[in-house]
Order: sequence, then C-alpha cells, then structure tokens
Amino acid sequence: MNPRYLINFDLAKMNSVKTGAIIIGSGSAGLTAALHASEFCKVTIVTKSKVEESNTLHAQGGVAVALSKDDSWEKHFEDTIFAGAGLCNRKSVKVLVKEGVHRVNELISLGANFDRHNGKLLFTREAAHGQRRIIHANGDNTGAEIARTLVRAVRNNRKIDVMEDHYVIDLLHYKNRCYGVIAFNRKTGRKTAVIAPSTVLATGGAGQVYRETTNPEVATADGMAIAYRAGTALMDMEFMQFHPTTLYLAGAPRFLISETVRGEGGILVDKNNYRFMKDYHPLRELAPRDVVSRAIVEQMKKTDSNFVSLDLSDIPPGKVAKRFPNIKKLCSDYGLKIPRDKIPVRPSAHYMMGGVKIDLGCKTNIKGLYSCGEVSCSGVHGANRLASNSLLESMVFGYRAGIAAGQNSNLKNFKVPPIKYEIDRKVLHALDVADVRRSLQSVMWRCVGLEREEHSLAEAYNIITFWERYILSAMLSYADGFELQNMLMVAKLMAKAALRRKESRGAHYRTDFPKPVEKWKRHIKFSLKD
Repeated sequence: MNPRYLINFDLAKMNSVKTGAIIIGSGSAGLTAALHASEFCKVTIVTKSKVEESNTLHAQGGVAVALSKDDSWEKHFEDTIFAGAGLCNRKSVKVLVKEGVHRVNELISLGANFDRHNGKLLFTREAAHGQRRIIHANGDNTGAEIARTLVRAVRNNRKIDVMEDHYVIDLLHYKNRCYGVIAFNRKTGRKTAVIAPSTVLATGGAGQVYRETTNPEVATADGMAIAYRAGTALMDMEFMQFHPTTLYLAGAPRFLISETVRGEGGILVDKNNYRFMKDYHPLRELAPRDVVSRAIVEQMKKTDSNFVSLDLSDIPPGKVAKRFPNIKKLCSDYGLKIPRDKIPVRPSAHYMMGGVKIDLGCKTNIKGLYSCGEVSCSGVHGANRLASNSLLESMVFGYRAGIAAGQNSNLKNFKVPPIKYEIDRKVLHALDVADVRRSLQSVMWRCVGLEREEHSLAEAYNIITFWERYILSAMLSYADGFELQNMLMVAKLMAKAALRRKESRGAHYRTDFPKPVEKWKRHIKFSLKD
C-alpha cells in the first residue's frame, strides 16, 4: 500500500501560516536556495533539527571547482563525465562546472575562509580528478566552514524565518500542484500547515537506510518519500555511492576518512602490509570510488579480514596535523596516533546519486515544487559521483532552485483548495520502531549493499514489502515513526531498481551481471502514476 499522506487531516481545521517560499532542509543546498529566494519574497526554512545540522556540516574533503590556473571547466567536465559511467546528463554537468566557479566566488564573498598560501587558494587532488582542484577550509573542516558561512547569512537576513525542530510529514498537494507542507513540531507535537506558492525540497540523502553509513542521523530519505507520495518521479534509485574509507573500530562512529588523505599521499594496505590497489586499477588509490570500494571488499575476502588500513606514513607529520586536524583528533580519541599508526577502514554508504527527478531549472513534475541537492536527481552525477562535486552541486542547483522558487512566489492570486485526507488506520501500540529500523538497515546492508545479486535483492524487496503491509498505513504520531515509514518506502524502491538493472555500472555492482551492458545505458524511473 502506498498512502498519499502519512496522517489523516483536514486543512480547514489546521493551524496555518503563509509565506512566499518554503525551503525544506538546512544544508548547503537549502540555505543557498533560501538566500536567493529571499531576493524575491518572504522565505521560511523548515528543518527537522537545528539549522546547523546537515550532511554539509560533516563534509570534510572540500569543493571541486576549476579555479586554478592549470585547470578549466572543460577538464572538470570530462572528469565528471568519466566518473559517471555513461549516465551523466551532459547539460547538467556543464551547468555544474561552469556555474560552480561563480557560486564558489559568491560563497567567498559571504566570508567563507578557504585555506590559502601567500593569499592564493590551496588545491588538493581526489580520486578520478585529473587536476588538483579541490579547495578546502581549516584542513578537513570544509563543510563546517560552508555551513557556518551560510547559516550566518541566513540568520542575518530579515526576509528569512527558520522553523527548527519541525519535521515535514508531507507535502500539501492536490491535482498535480504543491501548496506547501504539513509540519510537525517535534517538541510540542503540534501540526502546522505552512502554505506557499513555491516549495523547495532540500532534505539531503538516504544514508540511514544502511547499517554502515557516514551520514548523520537526519539523513532518513524523507524528501524522496514525501515527493513520491505527492506524485513526483524518482530516478536512479539503485545508485548509492559507498565511500571506500570510513573508520572501522569497535565503538567508534563510522567516521569518514576524507578522500583527500589519499590525494595527499595516503596509501591502502591489507593486513599483510601489501599495497593492493596496484592490482585493481592503474590509478591505484585515486581510482573512482566504486573501484576502490570493491577492491577493498575483495582484498578483505582474500585476506580473511574485516578491514584494510590507510597508511599516512609518507605524509609529513606537520602536514597531517595541518591538513587533517579533525581526523587526527578523532583517531587520537580512539587510541590511534597518526601518521605513526595506520587507520583501519572499510566502505560505508555515503551519497545517493538518485532522487527526485528535476530539470535544469530544478522543477519537478509537480507544479510549485522544486528540488536541489542530494535529495534531487538532475543526472549530474550519473552512476557514480565524482569526489567533492556534491558541495558544488548543492550551491549551483540551490541557487537555481531559489531563483525559480522566488520568481514564482506571488501570494496575491494564490488560492488553496480544501485539502483533506482520510483512510482507515490501525494503531500499533507495541510497534518497536527502533527495532524495525535496525532490521531494515541490516537487510539493506546485507542485500542491497556494495555487492548485489538477484536472490538477495529479491529477499530484501520481499521483506520490506511485508513490513510495509502493517507499518505504512499505521497511525503513527511521532517523528521516529514517520522517518521509519519514509525509509521503508525509499529502501523498497532502491531494491526494486537494483533488481531491474541487470548489469554493473558505476556504484551499482551485480555479481551475477558483472559487466556494463549497452542497452542499460538509460535511467530507471518510478512514480505512483506508473
């Protein structure tokens, strides 16, 4: 069963507020969208935690941008196309790499302090980049610097209101038109209809559907699920990118060990201290992420080990301390002294390439609804995102979404129909939401993870379908329950897409179909209308 709303309601009986544009989410995409929409109208940001909490805050490596004298947008374009394994939308990529230069300069003008030497930006290199084009801030705290800069600009903007600790249960939609959102106050339990001519989805990714993930607790696939229920198309849902190197220690968080560690000279070795990447790809540690991730898994199998190690001994200790202060501190907290000690690592779910299908103007197929950032899918990443293109994408398409939403925010003739929704819902008094969530994460990691095949994918699909029977239409009245319902819906679509794609391409690897197939150089899309 796929209900159109997670709750029963009557809009006429709800508390409501009106605004020009709603931005759902407060990562770099949402904050960028809010700043530019505010050039045209009053804006309300709705975020389920604090405005500072997002994937952006935790991003380490940096921003890929063609700003060095040896680089060009054309070179950045070719590297992005190569990493995307034949599924990139070339027009989207061109927008990304050309407009990205302007968006980064705009961010600098807002006060973002990227690392420099003698006044000039410092560039590092990451996997599958032909140039040193990654700019960074405070060593490995790039995301935190970007978040700080954008949050400050938003806080100082009188045309932007922020509703923190408000969970968006659903989009208010009627006859292929979005009229706003139903927001749930996590502290009081009160529901409010936030009404606007323009709504922007910027809710981030879906990493929390997996047991092993670099994503924060807030990345529960909400935007994809609420958009799907409203009738939007979702695309490329089989393409979850797994980051090759996350810290693997008992009791430690699955902390991301940035790609730039390898870009600065870190090497991967197995438990026998063998540098194995030379056996898998000529670019060794700087091969595309999907290649490095699968190589690590294969080497763990060969050596009967649960992890490999990242060796930083070739990087001068002073450089490690300056470039990777965050990584150095966390490792120290867990008893590792780098670069003397090797860092135990293994792959984890990291970034969702698929999501809400949008055009170059960030429009969805629902009038009044726009989308940007990781929740969206313009085809810019294809089947495998090029390292450090995510923050660039969030700013480029956040800008475009904000402009489009602001330009279409006229409240003067905006009339909202009497929307209401009522279905029979059972009350599951003893439902252990946390237990189902852990079970879902385990099934997804085991069956729809880095390596996939027909039987396990079908097993995941059938298990999730069974859980949906009694959970999707249940009457849940708390945010954890809504998150679980959204995660189930999106996880099922991920398993379904992975079952359909009978080939291996980019981040999607099937052991029973280990090669790319030309006829599958196309996109898989889902919507409730199909």
